[in-house]
Amino acid sequence: MTTVDGAGSPLRAADDDAPEWDALVDDLAFLADHDPQACLVRAQRPLELARAQGPADAEMRISLHVGFAHLHLGHDSDALAAAERTAHLAQRASDLVWQSRALVCRGLVHHALGHVEDAVDLLRRAVELRREADDAAGTAELLNHLGTVYTGMSQFGPEAAAVLSESRRLWLAEGDTDQAAVAQVNLARAFVVTGRRIAEQNPRGALAAARRALTFAEQAVEEADAAGLTRFAIDARLAVVGAHILAGDLAAAGVTLEAARAMVERFPTRNGQLAIHREAARWLVLTGRHDEAVAEVEAGLALCETLDRPGERVELLRSLVAAHEGRDDAPAALGALHELHELTVRLADAVAERRSALLSSRLEVERAQRTAEAERRRAAALEERNARLAWEASHDALTGLANRRVLDAVLLRLTSTRARFAVALLDIDHFKTVNDTWSHQTGDQVLVRLAAELRGTLRGDDLAARYGGEEFAVVLTDVEMATAVLVCERMRRAVADIDWGELMPGHRLTISLGVVTSDLHGTPEALLAAADVALYAAKADGRNAVRVATALSAAEGVAAAD
Repeated sequence: MTTVDGAGSPLRAADDDAPEWDALVDDLAFLADHDPQACLVRAQRPLELARAQGPADAEMRISLHVGFAHLHLGHDSDALAAAERTAHLAQRASDLVWQSRALVCRGLVHHALGHVEDAVDLLRRAVELRREADDAAGTAELLNHLGTVYTGMSQFGPEAAAVLSESRRLWLAEGDTDQAAVAQVNLARAFVVTGRRIAEQNPRGALAAARRALTFAEQAVEEADAAGLTRFAIDARLAVVGAHILAGDLAAAGVTLEAARAMVERFPTRNGQLAIHREAARWLVLTGRHDEAVAEVEAGLALCETLDRPGERVELLRSLVAAHEGRDDAPAALGALHELHELTVRLADAVAERRSALLSSRLEVERAQRTAEAERRRAAALEERNARLAWEASHDALTGLANRRVLDAVLLRLTSTRARFAVALLDIDHFKTVNDTWSHQTGDQVLVRLAAELRGTLRGDDLAARYGGEEFAVVLTDVEMATAVLVCERMRRAVADIDWGELMPGHRLTISLGVVTSDLHGTPEALLAAADVALYAAKADGRNAVRVATALSAAEGVAAAD
């Protein structure tokens, strides 16, 4: 049986076929921007199906686009609920990208509600997640959203232009001209807003700002129309209206305004209708059609009541004050001004309260971070101390080689597993002469240098240890006697070739070595005893030599161990 969604589109061809979730989500993403009401209708049945039997990521993705559709329609509580559901599912899946997208939806809702600080905070957190996920396209998307929020903050005009320009550049580099067009629309709006602020402070600079804004806005209209982005095409036309008003061309502004109104009538959304009322009221006041301006403001204020848009209400009340003044209706103008003042104060108080709460929250976070950092440092110091103690317990303090305890443990492990290895004992020839002639400090430096030479000669799996005094032990893993003798000879020659000129001018050092392999003896004690017998044989034969433990010396070693 074929399952269909709310719009009559098939979700599956047969009961044992998986729904085409990817195609469905792509459709919803498109509709959320172009026809949000259709998006909600299209998503209703698939969302139920995803919750009942689909994978969690399907519900997660559908919920996000439902959230954006609600956002564009002004359904703020529904948009937040959908975004929070997306965030919950994304966190459970450890999906950084979709966590970031949920934060974006929440941030844009707060921005629409006038909670600018909250919006910036949410969007910045979203940017951090995208960076952590190494998502270039997502970064461009977030820069676009962040630039939109910055546009509404008077102190961040340059930042808005910079962020949106970077977003557009990234989208063009990614080959996504549709998203580049969206960035262009938002960039045009940013230039219009900046131009208005310039006009308030520097009327002479307003014309240049208007020309720049108009250039960007007209390009935005062309790109949005070419991409078929209806909602953004309306926004682009409203940016053109704003640019014409800045330039003083009210006739051109009126023509474009009517074109935008016609588009909103064909594709109605409450946000779009509110934007038309706002811009039409401003234009009607400037053209002296004050009665019509009042009617536009009243229609916009009625819509604000259902949308909870305090920022838009402020703009409409400003136009209402100007319209009543133009009608010479002082009492009505005074009443509108009083309402505007009260609203402004309430918004300022709300912002102050949010800032206070945000500051308090940040102080709590910083306090918790300081506590956690102190605990981390304490744990790190304890770990470092334990590591140092463990190292000191297993290494010789002077040479840094393994000590006798480690040597015994390694030999016990190798003999118990019947591994093939060799062990050699080596002793510095005539070392007493070094101490007596150049000092014990020089003797210590000789031991340190010799230890470094041993480490450089051996393989990574071999072990060099200080056996005692000027005597060292070397364990060679997985070798036969012939190879062990070659390694010992290499060590002997390396030590004989060392230039001791700086420590002991004109003096040379040699070492004697005795080596034994594991196939002769079964215990660590016996191996070391046999190697010791071979070492003293090397000493007896004139030193600077390598001697191998024979069966006879091995037997002596066992006897000595006993």
